[in-house]
Amino acid sequence: MFASIAYASPSAFNSTRERADLSIAASQTRPVSFHGEVVRNGFTLRVALRALGSAIWSEDVWDSEADFVSRILDPVITVHPDRLWFEAFSQDMSVYSALIVDPDSFRLEGTPSYGTTNIDFTAWLWGALDEMRTSRRTHFRVGAEGFEVSTSSAGGRFESKVDIPDAWVRGFLQVQGAMALPGTRLSVRAVDLLSAIRFLRFNKAKISPRALRYEMEPEKFAQLVIEPWDHVVPLEGATHGYTEKRVIRTWGRRRLRLIEPLLPFAERVDIYLKGRALPSFYAVKLPGMTFLLGLSSFGGEGGFGGSSGFDLTTPTQDNSHAPAVLSALAPAFHLSTAEVAQRANIPVADAARTLTSLSYAGRAMYDLEAQRWRYRELFDPPIDPVRFYPPDPRREAADRLLAQGLSDIEVTAEDARKARRYVNPNTGEKVERELVFRQWRIGGSCEGERTSIVVNAEERIIFGQCGCEFFKEHVMNFGPCAHMLALYQASAAQRVLE
Repeated sequence: MFASIAYASPSAFNSTRERADLSIAASQTRPVSFHGEVVRNGFTLRVALRALGSAIWSEDVWDSEADFVSRILDPVITVHPDRLWFEAFSQDMSVYSALIVDPDSFRLEGTPSYGTTNIDFTAWLWGALDEMRTSRRTHFRVGAEGFEVSTSSAGGRFESKVDIPDAWVRGFLQVQGAMALPGTRLSVRAVDLLSAIRFLRFNKAKISPRALRYEMEPEKFAQLVIEPWDHVVPLEGATHGYTEKRVIRTWGRRRLRLIEPLLPFAERVDIYLKGRALPSFYAVKLPGMTFLLGLSSFGGEGGFGGSSGFDLTTPTQDNSHAPAVLSALAPAFHLSTAEVAQRANIPVADAARTLTSLSYAGRAMYDLEAQRWRYRELFDPPIDPVRFYPPDPRREAADRLLAQGLSDIEVTAEDARKARRYVNPNTGEKVERELVFRQWRIGGSCEGERTSIVVNAEERIIFGQCGCEFFKEHVMNFGPCAHMLALYQASAAQRVLE
């Protein structure tokens, strides 16, 4: 995919003794603008923008400088009434980063133009950010028009052309589907996560395994265990609510160094664990903003753009409700799934499937912390998802098995009751609640293999077992096998929410 982005002038940073101007150029083809004076949290804004640049140029693949630069896609900014949302993706498809800034950090100058656009975020600008000082009045501008400021490196209109691998685009899109997956949330102290990162800095593992292992036991705070040393980092205050022991192993721990500069200034870090071998997300809560770091299990083709398998049950073809959903979401900027369903006058299940499908096409994004969907047109014009999601061998095999027919299919609706215990942050009192989760336990025979799966209310396979070679070799590390997918499709009509 070739991306051609035109800017009126390069981004620039000019400063005098009394004033600084940070002017970030946006694509001329998508007129989005935001102008304001930084009135609070100027220091954390500088540190967070520097961390965003570090994530953009992070790379674990050894390439020539020319090859490396040719694959850098400019970051994306989404301007909404309640958020400024910077997004970037690493070159090896293993790291997603987002900086979410509260507009209250600025005194507005003029009326913003809402929308999504690419911005010119060069290595030169990244280095110049070190000159930001809270002792000077700083004016922050994002826009497509030419800037009145000038620098020795600034010129006239220029165009950036980038040849982006399809896997890279697919990975950037799949981040949204990964964030929408159900999982475990831990709120930890920044000093505890910093302790783990510092341990890894001074201790290099020469043998496997090399995962970060999150362990949760009833009536205890969660703890982080660093392999292969089994070094324990207690996560003081990290409640989880599990009534039985749960262990989640994650990878990509070297990339946690990207948030190390932020942790001394963080109020806390919210960790979202999606499951074994699935992506994990770290939301660093800073004054007036949040820095979100998403880590896949592996880099390169095994990253967000590779064969992680968490998108195999995501609908990508049925977009019959897409116009109604977009008509409801676009003017509101952000809505919950239930609110979208109500405004579009469709069932909640259909709204959830359509929103997920739109996120895989770059037309919506999932706000992980608020658990709301946001309108975001990543491409102009919109892309054809079929191009970036080619037929998957497992899906094709599942279709063939479905045509041959499955036998002994049993679907049992279950109301899973789980006790959740947490500590009231205001009173310190221990609170226990019982939550009810609807799920379906499905079993059947497929190609001589006895297969079983558990599907949750969000229509996702959360557990599975099979006797085939794919399952024996990978378990669920690369998603469900073809037999599970066939069983999932064959039981669709019997999985009905009341």
